[in-house]
Amino acid sequence: MRFMKISAAIGVLAFATPALADMTANYVGLNGAMTMKIEIASNGDVREQTGAPNAYFITRDDHGYMIQATFDGPAVMRVEDMATVMAQQMKKMMPNMPPEKRKDAPSFALAKGGEVTIRGRKGIAYYMGIAKDGKPIGDPVVVTSTDPELAPLGVAMQHQFNMSVAMMGQFLGDSNPWKGMQDVLKTGAPIVFTGLQLDTVNHDLIPAARFVLPTEPLKIDEVRRTMGAGPK
Repeated sequence: MRFMKISAAIGVLAFATPALADMTANYVGLNGAMTMKIEIASNGDVREQTGAPNAYFITRDDHGYMIQATFDGPAVMRVEDMATVMAQQMKKMMPNMPPEKRKDAPSFALAKGGEVTIRGRKGIAYYMGIAKDGKPIGDPVVVTSTDPELAPLGVAMQHQFNMSVAMMGQFLGDSNPWKGMQDVLKTGAPIVFTGLQLDTVNHDLIPAARFVLPTEPLKIDEVRRTMGAGPK
């Protein structure tokens, strides 16, 4: 279970992007059930944290790290090491899956809808599909805005998702069921993203210490143990 929770967390890794000024963006879910905070430094460093208080991500110098609380203090894991461990675990769980079967992963194509307003911000909505009567199916999965103020956030989220897809590619091969999402994130900054809505944005100065790794990254065998993945 711990392995699966940490594996899922890779999907919300923030990736470094250029920015003109410090920026903090706060997302909230329905009834405040989930939150996500993305801090972007003027030099491109990024820190991202969801509602879970015991883990967060930092990206600096184009490398991503997950910082996980443990009984021995914070553990820093390189994202590429985590992806390697995930790929090894998937191979152990499905040792006989032929490479061509990986291409059968369902594709998450998104259908473009019209303009909507989310917490006072306008954007274009994308849905899981459009019904025969022309009405969108369900709530929008993503809503993107071309507001220039949000441009650094848009680039950050796009790069973040691209890195996540690259990491998943270690065990999915050439299959890419998330290409539709990648294409949508190219169109602007997400003011809605898989159930989260952009709530507040500010450009207050962020202390440099927020982007410092608390300790040296773990070796890959230590990453394996921290993720609860067991031996190779």
